[in-house]
Amino acid sequence: MSRFLMNLFGRPSGFLGNIGGRIMAATNKEINEWTVSLLDIRSNDTVLEIGFGPGIAAEKISSIIKEGMFVGIDPSEVMLSQAQKRNEAAIREGRVKLQLAAIEDIPVFNETFDKIFSINSIIFWEQPIERLKELRNLLKPNGLIAITLQPRSKGATNEMARQEGEKLVQYLKAAGFTSIRLEVKKMKPVSAVCAIGVNPSSGK
Repeated sequence: MSRFLMNLFGRPSGFLGNIGGRIMAATNKEINEWTVSLLDIRSNDTVLEIGFGPGIAAEKISSIIKEGMFVGIDPSEVMLSQAQKRNEAAIREGRVKLQLAAIEDIPVFNETFDKIFSINSIIFWEQPIERLKELRNLLKPNGLIAITLQPRSKGATNEMARQEGEKLVQYLKAAGFTSIRLEVKKMKPVSAVCAIGVNPSSGK
């Protein structure tokens, strides 16, 4: 991936990062709402997002959870700033907590989570299966993980999206998740896929 695209979308920074965040906020609302709907979030859930970007999903989820907590990590200071502004009230009320961190150096949390998800983030992860194993350790028994991806490369097709979805399914399987399923949403310019898995209650 080019440095230009990394600065725009992977780990947004500087002027380009600000532009990338605004683009994501404008174009990713539908995919964020779809992913959140698949998680079946309840009022008392604790939820972790990997790569919260401009904070679109955090804003949606904070309107659902009343007794729970949304926690998000992102490696971009630009995204942290944009997400904090978008979720200022929920942060002040203690329902949203945003941290500057990368998936490769995930913080120690005081809680385990009912739901974990990421949207268009896994393509930037190093050793995704290992990262997913680490995330599984943060999930409560029977907790849910959802990994969403919409191919954005030049010439991307719906078939390419399906193939990427099958790859995500295999990642979750290799990381020890069970009851894995693949959801597909027809979108423009290309379909989005979401692989969903359960952390088995029988242990590691």
